[in-house]
Amino acid sequence: MEVLGATSGRTPYRRLTDKSYMSQIIIDKKNCTRCNICATVCVMNIIDKDADSGYPTIPPEKVDYCFKCGHCEAFCPQKVLTLDFLPCEKINYTSSEARIDPQKLALYIKQRRSVRHFKSKPVEKELIASIIDVARYAASGGNGQPVKWLVIHNPQEVKQIAGLTIDWMRIIQNTSHPLAGYVSVLITAWDNGVDLICHNAPHLLFAHTPTDPIDDPTEAIIALTHVDIASPAFGIGTCWAGFVKMALDAYKPLKDLLLIPEGRNAACPMLFGYSSYKVTSIPRRNPIDITWR
Repeated sequence: MEVLGATSGRTPYRRLTDKSYMSQIIIDKKNCTRCNICATVCVMNIIDKDADSGYPTIPPEKVDYCFKCGHCEAFCPQKVLTLDFLPCEKINYTSSEARIDPQKLALYIKQRRSVRHFKSKPVEKELIASIIDVARYAASGGNGQPVKWLVIHNPQEVKQIAGLTIDWMRIIQNTSHPLAGYVSVLITAWDNGVDLICHNAPHLLFAHTPTDPIDDPTEAIIALTHVDIASPAFGIGTCWAGFVKMALDAYKPLKDLLLIPEGRNAACPMLFGYSSYKVTSIPRRNPIDITWR
């Protein structure tokens, strides 16, 4: 095998990834067919087909523009190219292993429900980490991977977060706040021992991204959506905690409790835990509304 590429200087994408760049591709020349697909799919168009050998290469003047998206490696039909970034984590698989029947996939996604009745049994930290690991592969601009995670694993702290959210609602009650007309029901329920904020969930998950405008906060939602979709396969139920997000944006005591790192912003958090009940059917939804152009 031969390593093609080099390391130099500061890349313009460094602020997105904050990683040390070693833009190299390792090629098994014995089995490379020189199809040049890696050069074709390269997002930054930095892989060239060498005029002499016919093997792909990254010219020295272009190596700093690689942001390790891995397209070159992922689309290599012979699986003979490896991006020299955590090569031990490379996963090879056959098309049959990765294929999911479209009808089964559609059924799986459609049966996803927002869970609001949780068992008190805690979810093992190792299992939570396995689900979040799936979200590690969520799309992000420039492969910046800006999302970091905060897991509130202690159920008592989740309860405290729900209580602070209610405290914020008491403040906005009878004001011009858009939510003011709805909070009385939530406050009354809380005062009567019913938690309609966190639904007695044992755990709460936050994804946060830099407040720097170059990082889109939508990327945290994309990652959380991966968690939301993957969780049922691990036997875990989820629910978006929109009230907590509204309180977090406006209420300092809740900000102080969570201690989201300076310069970072949390997206809408997600409740999760073992569901008390099983889904047995799929309710209807409005017909799709598509405009074709």
